[in-house]
Amino acid sequence: MIYHEATKHSEVSIGASAHYLDWDNKPSQFKEYEGLPSVALPRNFPHPKQRSIGAISSEPSNKSVKQIEVGDLAELLFFSAGLTRKMRFGKGFYYMRAASATGALYPIETYVISGRIPGLEAGVYHFNPLHFSLVKLREGDYRCTLDDAGSPDSQSAPFTLAFTSLAWRNAWKYEARSYRHWFWDSGVIAANLLATSNSAGIATKLELGFVDSELDQLLGLKPKKEATVALAVVGGGRAEDAPRMRQPVQSLALDVNPLSREEADYPIIWEANEASELESKSETESWRTRLEPSKRTVRPTTPAFPLRGTKKDTSPPLDEVILLRGSTRKFARQPISFDNLSTIIRASTTNTFLDFLPDNEALIDFYFIANDVQGLPTGSYFYNHDKNSVDQLKPHGNRSVSGYLCLGQSLFSDASVVFFLMTNLTFALKSLGNRGYRAAQFEAGVRAGKIYLSSYAVGIGASGSTFFDDAATEFFSPHAKGKSPMIAVGVGVPGYKARSGRVLPQMTMKAQTS
Repeated sequence: MIYHEATKHSEVSIGASAHYLDWDNKPSQFKEYEGLPSVALPRNFPHPKQRSIGAISSEPSNKSVKQIEVGDLAELLFFSAGLTRKMRFGKGFYYMRAASATGALYPIETYVISGRIPGLEAGVYHFNPLHFSLVKLREGDYRCTLDDAGSPDSQSAPFTLAFTSLAWRNAWKYEARSYRHWFWDSGVIAANLLATSNSAGIATKLELGFVDSELDQLLGLKPKKEATVALAVVGGGRAEDAPRMRQPVQSLALDVNPLSREEADYPIIWEANEASELESKSETESWRTRLEPSKRTVRPTTPAFPLRGTKKDTSPPLDEVILLRGSTRKFARQPISFDNLSTIIRASTTNTFLDFLPDNEALIDFYFIANDVQGLPTGSYFYNHDKNSVDQLKPHGNRSVSGYLCLGQSLFSDASVVFFLMTNLTFALKSLGNRGYRAAQFEAGVRAGKIYLSSYAVGIGASGSTFFDDAATEFFSPHAKGKSPMIAVGVGVPGYKARSGRVLPQMTMKAQTS
């Protein structure tokens, strides 16, 4: 709570900030290792063709239905963290990715800890999206090391993905508050990964319970510069167990391109991260079972509007939705339908497998401001999961409120709906200890990613935002008393025709062979 309170936004804190963006010192978009061998990923990987709403809202499967090989890994990496747009920026090029990122800074790196699968030898790899390749950091099967670090399911999974944060890449713009973005940005990548996995028939489980120091050492991360955020165990039960002989984990001396000419330090980020670390396998096991049922008491409000019933899923294939997705930069102040809003809420609130959540539990509550929804009066609302309804907290018709709460940005006054994903931090920290802060922020990121994808799936747009913390709580109170906003997402009709991104690795292959 010390970190959270210290990094809250208010009109006073924003007005007093002397921070400015030094564009000459902007961090590099890509982490690149020097002198290490790399493995090119196949360019003709499969695409997720399931109807997008079904893939986004499906609960994770307990069992994979196919043999997993390197083409499946390429599919999952591209549609969660691959490059989808290339544009000229000054004298160079700028790339956009499959999942959103705060400030389009992309601080999250992806690593692969793999057993031997068809097309790829066992090893520890870094995913390089620019070259669409895997850089080999370690040779051999290190899945038992993941077991030692608190991820036993990794032993029988073909591979596990690790999401890490290069802290300075986001702190350059957002300073100490950027620690929150570690979990938002990895969460939206995880949402893409879950949907793509569902489409491919591959079971994927997300884990926040691991021994931090062992994962960081395995991946060769630099202390107080980068850290492991989350794991995704892919295809559990679809591989031979890792050899019982543990590979020694030697320290890695790796040469990596510098992010910037110079970096600023934000000690409070590392204090918060270190205060929430787990130190042993037994501690990870007990942490996963600590969350008690929330026993939420939902204050009755009137009127309540039941979500519209599900219809036949006619949404576009998931690959088309991911390629089209981008943070909307202008909303047209046009209404969206209550049918579409219902679809977005259902898809974003379904049970998501996170290792710290019991079935049908969640740390995150959905509040929102409806500025213009056909069939729903303007006002503020709470999604009542038990009744499957949106309950009106207060009527109002002033669009400026949603924009004000999102730091006075007119984009969020123009949005048809602005979601505020909130949690009771006191409950989360009491149940899960300091790591409960990570858990709440990460779950919010995953659910925000689902809002993004489902909004584009129904033909509208979305954009994430930060906010005035206490003002948002106050606005939704007394219902939201004691809750804190984790992330905000505006949705609505874009004020322009968005162009689809492309599968850039395949475009590169065509250029090379033509």
